[in-house]
Amino acid sequence: MQLSPLTQAGQWLASSIIKLHDYTQIAINITVGIVLVLLLARLLTDLLRLNPFGRTAYYLRRPTDTVLDHMRSSQFYYPLKQALNFNPAMLMALIALAILWYVVSSVLGYLFTTLQGVSMSLTAFGTGHPFYGASYLVGCCLLAVIFYLLALMTIIFVYWIFGLLSNAARWALHRIGPLLTIFEFGGSFRGWSFIILGIALSFAAAAVQLVFFPSLPMESLMQ
Repeated sequence: MQLSPLTQAGQWLASSIIKLHDYTQIAINITVGIVLVLLLARLLTDLLRLNPFGRTAYYLRRPTDTVLDHMRSSQFYYPLKQALNFNPAMLMALIALAILWYVVSSVLGYLFTTLQGVSMSLTAFGTGHPFYGASYLVGCCLLAVIFYLLALMTIIFVYWIFGLLSNAARWALHRIGPLLTIFEFGGSFRGWSFIILGIALSFAAAAVQLVFFPSLPMESLMQ
């Protein structure tokens, strides 16, 4: 049986999402690998005690200067240095990189879920299930808003943890600042508005998927 154009578009989008997910994971892994190589190169310059004013040491150390300087300005630096009895800047950078990889992967997950919702909406409309199609479409719009807010928070998080993207972080904070003030409860929760907002958005995304992404009847998928 010939599929409708909407159904074909939904299936094409579904297969494209899988490829996009794979390419994104490859890009993240390559980025993490490059950062690890740069940190390792810097460590080797320290172990080999190369002249810090030499050309080789300069070009090996320069790419990670901003990140490690930001680690040293962190409030965790001196307590960790005292507890571990060595310079923890590089260790902090690796831990921060792992946290960032987790956060970025989680936020991108909402993007892929939104795109999958569009695919399911097209499939539902194409197979004669307008109620399901409309439900998926509303859910996609809500998830797109949540993804946008989480993306702003991720930009701010990158600046906070690595000291990068300062201009973008300033813009993102200007956009999301009013929401943060809503979740600033004071008292023992003072200063926790960023984390509370992130948790609230995660719960909102889970509720949207539960309510607006019902399971499409299997017989419609076989058409």
